[in-house]
Amino acid sequence: MDGQGVVQGLTAPAPDAGGLARSRLVRYGMYCMMSFPIVDFALRLHGVHPLGVIWDKLVLLVLVCTVVWRYLSGVRPRWFSWQKLGVWYMVFGLGLMFAGMASPLIAIQGYRIDVYYILFAYMIPIVVEPEDVELLLHIGAMTAILIAVHGIYQYITKAPMPAAWVDTSQHVRTRVYSVLQSPNELGSYMALMTPLIAGLAIHTTDRWRRVLYAGGAVCCALTLLFTFTRGAWVALVLSLFIVSVLFERRLLFALVLIAVLAYFVPPIHHRIGELFSPVYWMKSASSGRISRWLQAFDLMSTNPLFGVGLGHYGGAVASIYHKSIYSDNYYAKTLGEVGLVGLTLFISMHIALMRDLFRGVLRKASGRARYIAIGGFTGLLAVLIHNSMENVFEFGPMAAAYFVYAALFLTWGRGLGEERGLSKEVVHEAVDSPSP
Repeated sequence: MDGQGVVQGLTAPAPDAGGLARSRLVRYGMYCMMSFPIVDFALRLHGVHPLGVIWDKLVLLVLVCTVVWRYLSGVRPRWFSWQKLGVWYMVFGLGLMFAGMASPLIAIQGYRIDVYYILFAYMIPIVVEPEDVELLLHIGAMTAILIAVHGIYQYITKAPMPAAWVDTSQHVRTRVYSVLQSPNELGSYMALMTPLIAGLAIHTTDRWRRVLYAGGAVCCALTLLFTFTRGAWVALVLSLFIVSVLFERRLLFALVLIAVLAYFVPPIHHRIGELFSPVYWMKSASSGRISRWLQAFDLMSTNPLFGVGLGHYGGAVASIYHKSIYSDNYYAKTLGEVGLVGLTLFISMHIALMRDLFRGVLRKASGRARYIAIGGFTGLLAVLIHNSMENVFEFGPMAAAYFVYAALFLTWGRGLGEERGLSKEVVHEAVDSPSP
């Protein structure tokens, strides 16, 4: 799929096609979703803040209406396996929400945060066509590059930051945060986008675009370093290692480069070295991450199957209503709130999503397109790993980015299937069993 194919898909859609060319509202809604961090930040500024609260809800409404229209028109897309598990997870959460109506505001807010952005991943494969995906990836890449350049600017100008972001024993110039307002979330966003932009740089045949994306990948990597977010560093390294062993051994050279960088750059060396300090682990066990993770098990033990209830532990809602502090681990937060049943459904959903990406995208992509697939898979896996050290999915731009990019890659995989001889009717046929 090249740039010309994208332009053709936008200007001359097939008679039965959906996609961006069919609806201006869908087109600009998806453009906004690909630029989510910048759009959301701009619309939440003083004076337009009410629009910032509702804009993504309006986009979701447009997507839902488009899906209903296409469904009534006879379009029956095949469900991915992860979506079936996702329905079970959302239904289970809905039941817990009604069970927690003694505190209705907390229960509803807790449920909304858990499932809201998952809904976008259900809509996108129906309203977006495979030929639209590359254009959307280019928009997302340019958004990430702009944010990365701003992050580098913040590091050069030594942007002010709260003292709590750095221990008194650390010597860090600053921790950059850009429009995401948090170095941890910016680090996760850069861990997602750096391998994807690198894959786009290898994939494109246009010389100037390759230079742009190669430089953009370097900028994203530098901004990731300047966040000084160890969780994001570790997540990307582990993700690169897993993907290099399973799919592309040449990525091991990137890991060697990262190891050399970590050893010879003093701020990075000191930041990583603290992880091996007994003092760090003692502090973490007494009042840090480890103590919060253990608290999740203690809370869950009072009701092992169903937890203490949505919005009552470890996340933004619990923090706002003084139920608990952040767990710094989204899986611990999920365990504490929805118990073993909810955590099992949640993890199963993401394992199925990774499996769908492997079967539907990685195994089908060939040639230069394979590097986009590898880059996207690496970034999404890094976000999942980072969730074990931060509440990444609690932050709207990151939850949106993860589910939107996952849905786009699965949609793109359907186009790869067509290129291998699968007809459009086969790709879009209904499953044998009724959809949930």
